[in-house]
Amino acid sequence: MTQNLNQGTSPTDETGRWSPPDQVQPGGTPELETTYDGPIVRREAVAGESGTFGAEAAAGRRASGVRWAIALGGVAIVVAATIAIVALASGRPATSIAVGYMPESTIQYSEYRLDLPGDQRQKLAAFMAHFPGFDDQAIFDTKLDEVLDRLLSAASSGEQTWTADIKPWFGGQVATGTTPFSGDALTGGAGAMIGGAPLVVVTITDPAAATAWVQDIVGETATSRQYGDATLITSDGGSAGFVIGINDEVMLGGLDAAVRSAIDSKGEGRLAEDDEFKAAFGTVGSDYVAFGYTEYRAQLQSMVGLMTDSGSPLDQTTVDEELLAMVPAWQAFVYRVEADAIVGESVFPSVDFGFDATNKRSGLADHVPPGTILYAESHDVGAAITAFLGRLREMPDLRDTFNQVDQTAGMIGGIEGVIGWWGDAGVALTPGPDGSIGGGLLITPTDAEAAARTFTTLRSFVAFGGGQLGVELRDVAHGDATVTVVDFGGAAAGAADLPEGFEPEIAYTVTDEIVVIGYGEAWVKSVLDAGPGPSLADDARYRALLDRVGEENLGVAFVDITKVRELIEPLVRDEIAADDWAFYQREILPYLLPFDAAASGSRQDGELDRMPQAITVK
Repeated sequence: MTQNLNQGTSPTDETGRWSPPDQVQPGGTPELETTYDGPIVRREAVAGESGTFGAEAAAGRRASGVRWAIALGGVAIVVAATIAIVALASGRPATSIAVGYMPESTIQYSEYRLDLPGDQRQKLAAFMAHFPGFDDQAIFDTKLDEVLDRLLSAASSGEQTWTADIKPWFGGQVATGTTPFSGDALTGGAGAMIGGAPLVVVTITDPAAATAWVQDIVGETATSRQYGDATLITSDGGSAGFVIGINDEVMLGGLDAAVRSAIDSKGEGRLAEDDEFKAAFGTVGSDYVAFGYTEYRAQLQSMVGLMTDSGSPLDQTTVDEELLAMVPAWQAFVYRVEADAIVGESVFPSVDFGFDATNKRSGLADHVPPGTILYAESHDVGAAITAFLGRLREMPDLRDTFNQVDQTAGMIGGIEGVIGWWGDAGVALTPGPDGSIGGGLLITPTDAEAAARTFTTLRSFVAFGGGQLGVELRDVAHGDATVTVVDFGGAAAGAADLPEGFEPEIAYTVTDEIVVIGYGEAWVKSVLDAGPGPSLADDARYRALLDRVGEENLGVAFVDITKVRELIEPLVRDEIAADDWAFYQREILPYLLPFDAAASGSRQDGELDRMPQAITVK
């Protein structure tokens, strides 16, 4: 991975330059006075002077374009491969030195600590022991180098290897950042789709080796010149205005002005002092391999501003202002490696929708059939949606729209009448004993009588309108409950062309404890049977993952990775060539087999909402 990783030590020279944000000492800010003039002016943005470069022959441009793509892709390949292996790393958290090179106006930032700070090298070695070839911890570094060599060589058609070409200069930290959307988005200019000024920062250990590598990759069309304490490299075959800058500690990639501004900052920029950044990084409690932060509200405001400037109807309403007030100011994510899992968390400030959500344990999983391969639930859905719709109804610009919707839905009690009785709600997908797949929606009713009225009304609509089209209704007794089957077989044109075993029908049942609607009479019956019998809640892996993401929560999601893979593989095998299937079994399957299950949750923590995640290996 990096020299630091292979030496079994954590870097001190790079991370030591940055303390937690509250302790950052302001450095010298570049004196270039370029202000972001988009819809939102958040703060002074640092920009540099643009450079111009001589043109080469058309043939030379095409050739250098290929080499420039390799130059840009080389680091990206290693980062992607390493992240896939590191997979997303405890100890004291420290931001990357890359933070200091980002402009103060950055609203989206991500960093990847492939140098594995704290205990993450040991954790990664234990995690990788679940995969082929990594069971001997003594040769972990050698095996990791071999895997990266194979990946990079295959991706570059044998032109590059990790140990010979990248490892000698790579410092182990990679970061990306973007500023707010700018006017370029209206004209299709550079950075239009991803922000005003994208910037990539890669730490290096050997500036001369890094410079030589870039120049060699770019080839004869490479143009190098000095700017401050850095070397700027460009190519006529590269994207317009794209530059790579290299100083003693980092390699910078981006538009010319962004790279020059980063060089001028000398790594002493003030992003770490930004209130939103400090709040986001303050949620990190352990060393990590990946951290990211986005100022969602500012990002959306800049997009809305561009739309307004282009003549969008939004400038005639207050809808955008009301909706933006319900968007979190920022969001952060962090990932680390444990010995048996990849774990992470997303965090953002709670938003007031007019409903006070509370963490709790749901009994809905007690009704989910055993063997379910995908399940997701959320608590107090009816109350939450009703509160949200209430906020929307208060907007003058939406009153007419809601009046029309209410008139249309009046016969079934309006929108709130349909969903107001919903308590906890979940969706599930479950294979049947015969290999068929069933699934649908489960709801715990807060008002069983209201739920029954809703389905009685819907049934009458189906019987009246669907009967003329060939839709049939039949009731089937199952224990103390009645399962209603809506059969579309007589109405489905080309029903004979449906997949073998597929029945064009849905089924539902309404009881005091559970409301179920989904595909397959058998699946609805299995939900009724799970209540007093075995259920997903009894599954040991589900319980273990629930312990990781929090048993008391606002909602939870679960995926049985092993069973999903086993379900998909037979379908894929019938559609691909024998050689491709053999390659999958030989080169890919051994690295998929260890992955077992995944879960994520959401919970309220004071003024924050947290969404923990975990992917476990066998």
